[in-house]
Amino acid sequence: MRMTRTRAHRANAGILAIGSLAIGMTIVLFAAELHARDAEPALIPGVDEAYQSAIARVAEAKDRAALADAIDRVVALDRGDKSKLVAQLFHYRTMSESTAATQAVVGHVFKRLEDDKPSVVAALVPYLDDESSQWRQYARSLLRGYEDGSAVRLPDYSNYHAILEVDFRAGREPRASLVKFMYEGDPGVALLTLMRASQMRDPAELKPILWAEHVVADLLWRRQFGFVKADAVEQSVVSELDKLSRHKAWWARLYVAEMIRVHPELGTQAMRERLAGDANDVVRAVVTKS
Repeated sequence: MRMTRTRAHRANAGILAIGSLAIGMTIVLFAAELHARDAEPALIPGVDEAYQSAIARVAEAKDRAALADAIDRVVALDRGDKSKLVAQLFHYRTMSESTAATQAVVGHVFKRLEDDKPSVVAALVPYLDDESSQWRQYARSLLRGYEDGSAVRLPDYSNYHAILEVDFRAGREPRASLVKFMYEGDPGVALLTLMRASQMRDPAELKPILWAEHVVADLLWRRQFGFVKADAVEQSVVSELDKLSRHKAWWARLYVAEMIRVHPELGTQAMRERLAGDANDVVRAVVTKS
């Protein structure tokens, strides 16, 4: 898990959260609106031969120009939200022999789709709930790639923000599988992303979350770079986690559950018991399985 973050990262997060948080109707939010769960299409439409033939022709390309043209023809088939194209790419990968060539074909098309990342991410997120472990794991892998995170760079959760914001604006709980997936990647970034997407405006609500994330991240940063012992525990950190474990929002309590799963020394028995009896299934599962 990528836990490193600089003071500048935390400062930027705070500025984004406490200032004016008005978010325009950008292409990112528009893509998420297209995938709102009230109108979510069937997750796995049937095989479309026109798509499958076009994808197969990518494998037949003899040079770069032919490859680029074949990929453009595949992408042009779905002039909508890319959900059908994503499904057909998954079908192609499943039905074809699992070879390096097959994976390369699908990989080439997904690489081309980076120009429309918000739509593709929105189309991939529902597969986090797919019954097929193969499709679910492939979606997870692609989503991690689109986050563009590294050991020295925080993951980009902006496309998830748009999806979550649609749910919050509609009065729905955010998709649990997506929230869990985000916390598995980076709990701090996940917490701040959910805070902003949830439409919180009152500084009295924002500051406790911002401060808790800050003190935890700061301790982990000092641990990593040798300013304190690798297993150092500070009461201020434990205290903030304890307070956040009582938060009304389950996604805030999930942050605590995830942190003490990875860093058990930061949790107390009272915290664990409280979260083990949490009303939310996702929170409870993290604690009971750790």
